[in-house]
Parts: sequence; structure tokens; C-alpha cells
Amino acid sequence: MDSDINSVLPNLMHRSLTKRIITLSIFWIVIALLVTAILLGHFYRQHIEEHYDAHVFTHVEELVAAVETGPDGRIVLTRQPTDPRFSRKGSGWYWEILSGERSLEHSASLGDGRLDLSNIVFEENHDVQTVFGPGGQKLRAHVVNVSYPNAPGSLTVVATAPEMAIKDDVHDFYAHISTSFLVLGIGLSVAVIMQVRVALKPLNAIQSGISDIKAGKTERLPRDFPKDVQPLVDELNFLLDHNETLLKRARNQLGDLAHSVKNPLTVIRNEARSLSGPQGQLILDQSHVMANSIDHYLSRARIYGKQDAIGYRTSVRSVIHDLSFAVEHIHKSRGVTIELDCIEDKWFRGESQDLEEMAGNLIDNAFKWAKSKVRISCSSDNNQLTLFIEDDGPGIADEEIETITKRGKRLDETSPGHGQGLGITEDIAILYGGSLELGKSGMGGLRAALILPAA
Repeated sequence: MDSDINSVLPNLMHRSLTKRIITLSIFWIVIALLVTAILLGHFYRQHIEEHYDAHVFTHVEELVAAVETGPDGRIVLTRQPTDPRFSRKGSGWYWEILSGERSLEHSASLGDGRLDLSNIVFEENHDVQTVFGPGGQKLRAHVVNVSYPNAPGSLTVVATAPEMAIKDDVHDFYAHISTSFLVLGIGLSVAVIMQVRVALKPLNAIQSGISDIKAGKTERLPRDFPKDVQPLVDELNFLLDHNETLLKRARNQLGDLAHSVKNPLTVIRNEARSLSGPQGQLILDQSHVMANSIDHYLSRARIYGKQDAIGYRTSVRSVIHDLSFAVEHIHKSRGVTIELDCIEDKWFRGESQDLEEMAGNLIDNAFKWAKSKVRISCSSDNNQLTLFIEDDGPGIADEEIETITKRGKRLDETSPGHGQGLGITEDIAILYGGSLELGKSGMGGLRAALILPAA
């Protein structure tokens, strides 16, 4: 049995907790019912055998009491057993009285046949013995030797019952008990399933609550759980509070670091501009490299600590509307229009500041190169959000796509900027588990697909 259990348990490890408990409970219910059925069948067989044997021995005693001997030694049977089964031929219920090997009297059920007593062992304790009747029929028999007054020798008195009748009774018992235990097993299994589902409802509620927190619908788990589960809920809420505190502290420290470094760099750049010659230009270029590196690594550090954090949920519509208004105002002199399509009811699983930075870089880039129109659309599928930003500008060649995503690389050195936008956008998207894909737009210009986790 241990080997069976060991073979079952590994198969259950990959299942849910509910299925494990239900499967193991039903497994033990089946084992318990099978063992109980076998024991009950064994006890019932013992009981029915004892009942038959006692009944047969009663007929032996009845026959012994009914035998009388006359003065001449002749045997007379004053009455016969009244059990009607002794009158049905071939019933297996037989009796016979013998003197040596000679049959003196026998039951009508024997007909012309005789009992085979060749293997009989005569004992004082009158144990049940197995004999064979007509046609090799297996019988359970009680055999006694009795001596009577005036009788020349002892008489052998035999009464039997059919072995098959006992087997039939046991089989009937097994049939009834199997039906009963099947109904009992189904009832217990249903009770286990209901009990487990009710007992594990708090865990399902915790799972649902964590999903709501992850989606940004709530901030903490509720506090109305059973007292056995409430300590776990309190610990999870404490962990959420602690995690939020650490993130806020890290952001504040990163912000302080950025201000403490950028202000001196600004002073250095201003001083470098006042210097003439190659030395001033060298200082100015290197200060730009330092500022860009600081922006890059501070952005990565800020995002890395929260990329998989729960509780962030940002409306795409709100961010895109704000960015579109701001960029249209900045580039209003160029007459570029913006078209928004299918951005309603779309949510980004992350902070609004990060979506603003990524989408802002792409929208600003599209406006710089667009001739007259920029289109922004959005789709979501399988927990994935894709934001499309297209323009009708000149576009870029396929071999140049990889170049422009490298930090500091620009195809047109005459345009404003330092070539950081697309690189930063791609870095933030990757840290969120997404990506940035560039290609040719149906409008003729560049098509940027920003792939992010959906909330």
C-alpha cells in the first residue's frame, strides 16, 4: 500500500491544493470502504458457516434421539427430521444412518445416491468435515458415532448442508454491501468536495484580493477573514506596506542623487560654454555624456525596483490625451493634426510617469517628422497592451531601424535633441517585460509599436 501511495502523491504535486485534498480524501475513502467490505464479508462468511453448521448439528442430534433399538437389535427410526429440504432430491441437505458401510436409513433427498465418507476422520469434538454427495457435490457435514443398547455395534449418523448455499449467501451479501458502500462512498465524496470548497473559500478570496491589488483596483486585502486565516492576511498587508515604504524611500534617494549631481553638471556646462577652443568643447561634450548616463541609469534603477510590483494601473486614454494636447500646443505652428483611435478602456500595468515618458518620446518624435498627421491607436490581447504611434513623414530604411534605437544615435544631426528618446523608451519597455518595435507605417512614415503589460 505504501508503494501505491508513493506513486499517487507525485502525480498530485502539480495539481491545485483543492484537487490534492479532494483526490487524497476520496482515495482514502475508497481504501477504507474496500477494507471494511472485505472484513465484513469475512465476518459474515464466518457467521453464516457457523449458522449452517449449528443447524446441521441440530439435525444430527435429532436423528440420534430418534433412533431406537429393539430386543433383537433391529434399528428403528421413530421420526425423521422435519426440514423440507431433506425431501428435495439433490438439495444438498442430506442425512444418513450407517452401520459400518451399510446404509440403514437415508433422506429422500439422496434418492439412490450415497454419501462418500471415505475421507471422514471420527473425532470426539465433532468438527465440521467436508464430504461429497451425489455427482461430486461438495458438502459440509457433521458425523458422529453412536452406540445403542442391544445393537451389535456403533452406528454412524451423518447430516450435511451444501457448500454452494453458503457461497451464494456470501455473494448476495457482497452484492448488497457493494451497492450500499457505493452509495456511501459517493455521499462521502460529495461531502468532502463541499467541505473542501467551503473550507478553502478564504484562500480563494485572498487570491482574488491579490489579483485586485495587482490590477490596481484596491490597495490592501480586506480584514473580514476567519480568525485562522486573518494572521496570513495581516502579514500580506504588512508586506505590502513595507514594500511601498521601501520603494518610496528608494525613489526619494534617487531623486536627491539626481538633483545633487545635475546641478553641478549644469554649472560645469555653463562654464564650458564660456571657454573657447577645443578644451571647452571637450568639457561640454563630456558633461553631456555624464548627464545622459545619469539619466539612463537613474531611470533604469527607478523602474527596476517596481517593474513587477503590484498595485500600478494607468489609464492609457488619460495619458495619451494629456500628451497629445501638450505636443499639439508645442508644434501648433507646423499644423500637424493628431488622430486617436481605440484607446478607450485600455489600461497599462505600471506607473503613469513611465507611460508618459515612453509615449511622450514616441509622440514627440512622430510630430518632429510628420508632414501633416500623426495617428495613435491601441490594442490589448492576452494581458498584453500594444500602443501604435504612426506619422506620415519620410520614414526610415529598414537597415537604419537598429541604428536609431541606440542611445545617442540620430539619423538627422540637424534636428534638436541628443538621441536619447527612443533608447530610453526601449529600456523602460524592456524593464516592464515589453519591447519597442519600429517599422514602416501605412501612412508612409515611421510606425512605432510599444508593447507593454496590460492591466
